[in-house]
Amino acid sequence: MFRDQPKALYVLSLTELWERFGYYTLTTVFTLYLIDVLKMQDAQAYLLFGAFTAFAYLMPVIGGVIADRVFGHGRAIVVGAAMMSAGYLILALSSTATMYLALGILVVGNGLFKANVSALLGHFFEDNDPRRASGFTLFYMGINIGSLAATLVAGILATQFGYWVAFAAAGCGKALALATFLYGRKYLEDNHHPPAHAMRSLRLNGLVLLALAGMVLLSIYLISRPSEAGIFLAIVETIAVIIYVVLVFREPAQLRRRLIAHLVLVGFAVAFWAVYQQDVTSVIVFTQRDLDLTVFGWQSPPEEFASLNPFFILALSPLLAFLWPAIERRGINFDDVMKFAFGLAFLGAAYWILTLGIFETPDGAKTAAYWVVLFFLMLSLGELLLSPVGLALTTELAPRHLAGFAMGIWLMATSGANYIAGLLGGLASVPDGASPATEVGIYSHAFFVYGAICIAAAALLLVMLPFIRRAIGFAR
Repeated sequence: MFRDQPKALYVLSLTELWERFGYYTLTTVFTLYLIDVLKMQDAQAYLLFGAFTAFAYLMPVIGGVIADRVFGHGRAIVVGAAMMSAGYLILALSSTATMYLALGILVVGNGLFKANVSALLGHFFEDNDPRRASGFTLFYMGINIGSLAATLVAGILATQFGYWVAFAAAGCGKALALATFLYGRKYLEDNHHPPAHAMRSLRLNGLVLLALAGMVLLSIYLISRPSEAGIFLAIVETIAVIIYVVLVFREPAQLRRRLIAHLVLVGFAVAFWAVYQQDVTSVIVFTQRDLDLTVFGWQSPPEEFASLNPFFILALSPLLAFLWPAIERRGINFDDVMKFAFGLAFLGAAYWILTLGIFETPDGAKTAAYWVVLFFLMLSLGELLLSPVGLALTTELAPRHLAGFAMGIWLMATSGANYIAGLLGGLASVPDGASPATEVGIYSHAFFVYGAICIAAAALLLVMLPFIRRAIGFAR
């Protein structure tokens, strides 16, 4: 499996590893930085963080189009990586004014970078290539090595040396991502160059750079006013989907059916990520308030439990990467859409396990830590079944001239899910002065509902499975 993969997989996986190190170094400490250093109220900090992450996942839609039509994937990745490295280093200046500038640059840089690494990797696999699922699982493994490393070092850097050191480390990580990509371009053949149909006039390139500067300014404005961001996100994402649908209906009938099936899967991905995102909001708050944090005699900080997710991803990724080809050799019909449905089911089971843990806890006691460990195990299995498969299907179903836009639409699902996750989080909101019994009752009800949403979505997708299979044109 490792020998047969294209060399580009290793170049792009290492590039993405360092990029994720930078991103998760930031996100691990950023909320605490807003509260401890900039003295923001909790609600204000959470809202600002949500607006930033939502725009970070929205901008790849535009970044994908720029790559498809003007820059090509390679140039978009280089410009995006350079912008993000600069953004992290500006954030290290540690002032409110430079913070918003840094966040605006990071959002636009992420838009150019994020969609195009995955889309570029997809060009190295043929349609129905049996290596594709394993390759993207290995790619996803690289992502989680970066996130695990960031989770382990970010808090130490921030507490021992200052937040600015953590932000500077994120910038260095991004610079290493850029260096890795530039060094490895010789293994990318001609796939990183602008496509033949791309518009490459100097005037157009200048206009695109000017538009990118305008997007930075717009991002600064909206992130600094997060209460207005939700309406803007809804309008922009609706317009993006409409434009994509119009382009889809211009394609030949067979390709059109494949792309419509892809949009259906994007809708299910929104449900997945909206529930998944609760692990760093309502679940981590539950962990702090109602979990027995004593582990082998050591009082663990609640944030440490978040590292279980990348740990399990790394532990399970090689197993699944070997498992898929073995299943196919035995002729078992477990195709990518079925994996998608099982990913939703595993995520739902994770929240129901947490609900069971609360019910099994005696009154007045704190829930045992192993229930949260089991939760993250099931959540990670769900993520591995859905996320890399979704990336692989996106690159497989979209034609080359729509590859960047399609990947942007896939990533935009996470942007919309971040906003919906904030609404769902209201189910787990505990009012001031609530009794311990009321508090755990609110959490158990919320976690049960989160699980039910995913289980219902998985059941619906299984019902739709024959229709989606026919639309896609494969049933492996």
